[in-house]
Amino acid sequence: MRGCLVMLAQLIRARRATDPSPGPRPDEVNRDRGPPSPLGRGQRPNSHPLSSGRGRSQGLDHCIQRKVRDTLTACSGLTFFMVKYDIHSAQVPSCPSGVNSPGSAAVWLYVVGVALSILLPAVASARTVIDQTGRTVNVPDNPHRLVSLAPNITEIVYALGLGDELVGDTDYCDFPPQAKNKPHIGTMLNPSLERIVTLKPDLALGTPEANRRETAAQLERLGIPVYGVTASTLAGTLASIEDLGKILGRASEARSLVVEMQSRIDQVEKRIEGQPKPKVLFVVWYRPLITVGPTTFIADVIRAAGGIPIGENLKGEWPRLTLEELLPQNPGVILLPKTESFSPNTEDFQSLPGWKDLPAVKERRMFFVSETVMRPGPRLVDALEELAGVLHPTVAFKTGERR
Repeated sequence: MRGCLVMLAQLIRARRATDPSPGPRPDEVNRDRGPPSPLGRGQRPNSHPLSSGRGRSQGLDHCIQRKVRDTLTACSGLTFFMVKYDIHSAQVPSCPSGVNSPGSAAVWLYVVGVALSILLPAVASARTVIDQTGRTVNVPDNPHRLVSLAPNITEIVYALGLGDELVGDTDYCDFPPQAKNKPHIGTMLNPSLERIVTLKPDLALGTPEANRRETAAQLERLGIPVYGVTASTLAGTLASIEDLGKILGRASEARSLVVEMQSRIDQVEKRIEGQPKPKVLFVVWYRPLITVGPTTFIADVIRAAGGIPIGENLKGEWPRLTLEELLPQNPGVILLPKTESFSPNTEDFQSLPGWKDLPAVKERRMFFVSETVMRPGPRLVDALEELAGVLHPTVAFKTGERR
């Protein structure tokens, strides 16, 4: 028993020695650093938004806590042995006066164990994995309190049947409808760290397409692991879904969903085979004109739907174009996202300088499409079918909506 107490004291001293700081400063909870992304839904900063690392010291701290827990378990077993078999020779040195009987020694040891169990935070069993952004993350074996940092991740979580385990999401998470009723943590670029901490998640899920590096770093300093997913193609979206399924313990459900989505992608490919490929301008924003670059998942969906993105030869993910540069490219179809922030309708463009000179505007080949095309999640295939119907009206798919 003396050995157990000595080991316990040594482990507590070791934990204190390896603790890099007494805890996060109050100003860390709400402070965000670095310039905001120009697009809430997209542009990736120069440095990787989810690269950070506290890993080694945190892992060591968890290891020490786990050893203390093991020691407490051993002490509890010894207490039971002492009480059951009434070992009369038991003595606890350096105890308060009067604590010399075997019964009182057992009670004293039990009280110490309970007190330390309360003071030391519980440590869930975890595994070290590499997320899709290349970061090393300590992920709990059975995460059951999840926070989503992006709408597409929220949709994946629900599609895997884990809606009840989602304890918080962003202000933009609106699908499925139940997601609107979850506690909101703020925007994707600047979520409230204080709200996230209050929700006590054991895992946060983020993406470099929407979240900043500072957010991941701050959450990990607060003891909340952040697992990152990323997708720039339809195939990458399927891979993200399957990967999250494995991390969240829903591998079979994720596999079934991916198989169904791939089947629908294959059907689109067959039905548009041999169809002409129009040049497509996807308008992310119109003042200034921002379109999609060749490496974005939106451009990949346009290609899969049988179109050629105007930005195919442009640099960057969200390149800007002047209307003078756009005019000679003569897009056959113009696609606009149907979002609350996009206010003009197709009639307005016919009177806008520069836009009114485009043949696609004059001939009313402008279509509003669902914003699902901007979310690399389970509904991205819905967007693919919708775009295929817009670009190839003779094919029986969903049609785009004019406004």
